[in-house]
Parts: sequence; structure tokens; C-alpha cells
Amino acid sequence: MLQKKIELLDWLLHINDENKLKKIIALKSVLDKDVVAHTISGYPVDKEEYINMIKDADKRISSGKFTTIEDLEKRN
Repeated sequence: MLQKKIELLDWLLHINDENKLKKIIALKSVLDKDVVAHTISGYPVDKEEYINMIKDADKRISSGKFTTIEDLEKRN
């Protein structure tokens, strides 16, 4: 089992693709059962990330940077 862990650590250390790292972190959250929500694209989100997403949304709303349903309907 130790050899498998070392192999995994070596593989992780050599990953240069940020998308792969995000997927691995998402899997870790699922395995650790820290998931409280999922993004639109289906990635799991832990409590801290979820709170940050809500804070970002509040900032966008406060600054007027949001799209309403009416805005979307006008586009069609």
C-alpha cells in the first residue's frame, strides 16, 4: 500500500494541468464528504468554496453586474 501512495504522490507532484488538479480536489471533497453543493457544471463544492461563491454573487449584485430574466428574454 505504501508503494501505491508513493506512486500517487509522484504523479500528483508532476501534474501541470490546473483542470486536472481541480478535478482531483473535487474528488477529495467527495471522498472526505465535505461536499455541500455542486456547480452548474457538476463539480462538488465544499462549505468554504460555497460561502465564497455566495459572497462573490452578493458583490456582483451590489455592483449591478448581474443578468435578470427580463434581460435574457429581451435577447430572444
